Amino acid sequence: MFSLRVRHILVAVGLLLALSNVESANILLSGVFGDGSHYFTMVAVGKSLVKRGHNVTFLISDEYSDRAMDPEHATIVSYEMFHLSGLKKRMDYISNEMAEFTFAENSLKPMAEMRDMFTSVNREACESVFEDQRLLDRMAKFDAFVVDVVWSCGVYVKSFLDRHRGTENLHAIVLAPMTPLPYIFQEAGSPFMTSYQPAPLTSFTSDMTFLQRFKNTVTYLFFVFWGNKMVINGFSTGLVDEYDLDPRLKSTISNHVDLFLINSDFSVEFPFAMMPNIIPVGGLTTRSAEALDNELENFMQSSGKHGVVLFSLGSYFASITKSRPDIIRMFIDAFSRLPHKVLLHLKEPPPYKIPDNIKPMKWLPLNDLLGHPKTRAVLYHRGNNGFLEALYHGVPLVVMPLGADQHDVAARVLANGLGTKIDKGRLSADYIYQQLNEVLENPSYSTNAKRLSAIFRDRPMTPANTAAFWIEHVIKHGGGHLHPPTHNLAFFQIYLLDIAAFGDRLRFHKYGNPRVTGHVTSWEDGALPSRPSFLGHWFPTQDLVIAACPHRRFMALLAIPLLEAYWK
Repeated sequence: MFSLRVRHILVAVGLLLALSNVESANILLSGVFGDGSHYFTMVAVGKSLVKRGHNVTFLISDEYSDRAMDPEHATIVSYEMFHLSGLKKRMDYISNEMAEFTFAENSLKPMAEMRDMFTSVNREACESVFEDQRLLDRMAKFDAFVVDVVWSCGVYVKSFLDRHRGTENLHAIVLAPMTPLPYIFQEAGSPFMTSYQPAPLTSFTSDMTFLQRFKNTVTYLFFVFWGNKMVINGFSTGLVDEYDLDPRLKSTISNHVDLFLINSDFSVEFPFAMMPNIIPVGGLTTRSAEALDNELENFMQSSGKHGVVLFSLGSYFASITKSRPDIIRMFIDAFSRLPHKVLLHLKEPPPYKIPDNIKPMKWLPLNDLLGHPKTRAVLYHRGNNGFLEALYHGVPLVVMPLGADQHDVAARVLANGLGTKIDKGRLSADYIYQQLNEVLENPSYSTNAKRLSAIFRDRPMTPANTAAFWIEHVIKHGGGHLHPPTHNLAFFQIYLLDIAAFGDRLRFHKYGNPRVTGHVTSWEDGALPSRPSFLGHWFPTQDLVIAACPHRRFMALLAIPLLEAYWK
C-alpha cells in the first residue's frame, strides 16, 4: 500500500504530465474598452482560459489602464492598450444620460441619440486600433480573438491581418453577454422563429397570440435592421475601403467568425432551436460566494430570522440619489416598513436620516451577498449577469426593468415564478412594498428559485469552462464544420415558401384557382396589389407568397420584392 504522501506525489506528477500535453494558445479578449458588465463577463472567460494553460491578453483603452494594476488580474493576464482621447469621458456621459432618460416620459429620441453616439465611439475606437501599426503587429501573433458583440472591432482587425500580415490560422469568436439577439442568429445563420421565440424588448413568452406574433415579427425585423446599422454599418463605414478589408464585411461578419457564445441557459430560457456554431454559456459570472468583510458579516447576522434584502440598480444607476431623489425616497419609505435589514447600493447617501434597518453602500459585493444564507430577496434592475447570479444562488427576485434586455429578463423571471416585477411607470412606496412583500411572504418564489438553481448547477462544466473549451476547440480544429448552410439560402428557401407555393400551384392546375379563406380576401379580389410576374402566368410571385402564407399579408408584402429581386 502506498502511503498518503506517496499518493499525493503521484497525483501531482500526473497533473504535471497532463498540463504538459496542453498546447498553450495566445488569446486576445476585448470587452468594450475595459469597464462595465460586458468587460467583467469577458474577464470570467479569461480566467478560465488561464486556468487551462493559455496566455490571455485583454485589449482595453489606455483610459482604463488602472485595470492593468488590479492585483486580481494583472498577475494572471496581460494587457494591450489603444489610445482614443476622451473615450472614458464620453462613455461616462452616455451612461449618465441614459440613466437620466430612463425615468423620462418621452425617452425614445434621446435614447436614439445616445445609441448613435455610442456607435460613433465604437467606430472611432476601432479606427484608433488600426492607426497603431505596432499594436497591429503584436495582434498578428495571437491565435484567436474573442470579441464582444457590441464592439466587434477584432473581427475587422482579423480581416486586415489575414490580408496584409499573412495570418492563416487566426480565429474569431463573438461573445454576447445579453439575452439572445436576432442579430446574432442572423450572423450565425440560425433561423429566429418569431412564432415562438420572443424578440428583444417585447416581454413576450414562447406562448403568443396572433397579435403578439405579429408584433414579435415586426420587432425582430427592427432588431435585424438595428444590428446591421449599429454593429455592421457602424464599423464598416470607411473601415473596409480605407484599410482594404474583405468587402463582404460591409454586409456581414459571418465569414470571419468561427463561433458565437451567448449568455443564456435553458433552465430559465424559452426553448428555441439553434445552429451548432451558437453555444449557450449562460452564467459566465456565476461563482461560489466568498466570505464578507467583518462589517458586512456583522450586519447580515444582525438581521435575525427575517434576513436581508438587497437593493441595487447597477453601477450605471447608482447615482440616482442626485438625478431623481424622489424615486430613491419611495424605495427608502417602502424598505422602512419591512422587518428585514436592507442593503442599499448608492454612490451617495441621501441628505436625510435613513431608517435603522437600511445600510447604504457605494459598492456591493453582490455575488457574495447573494450566496449568503441570510439573503432573502434581491430587488434589482435585472441585467442578464445579475439575473443568472441570483439564479445560481437560488435567490428570489423583484425586478424593475429600466431598459435594454432587462424587459426580457423580467419576462423570464415572471414566467418561471422566480419573483415579481415593478413597473417604473407606477412607482410609489405602497406599490414597491406590495411587490416586495409578495416575494418575501410567499414561499413559492423561494421554492422555484432553489429548484431552478439545482437545474442550472447540474452540468459537467461551469459556463466559463464551457466557453473556454469551445474557444480551444476552434483554435485546434477551426470552425468550418460548425458553419450552417443557411448563408447560401434565401429566406424563402429556408422556410420552404417556394416549395409550398409550388405545391399549391400544382393544386391550382388540377382544381382551378381556389379562394383563400380566413381574414384575407381572395386572390381575384386583390389581396395584394397586382404586380408584373417575371416568371409568367404559370408561376406569379404574388400567388407564390399568398399561397405560402395566406394569413400573413405583412410578411407577404415584405417577401414579394425580395423574391423578385432574388430571381431576377
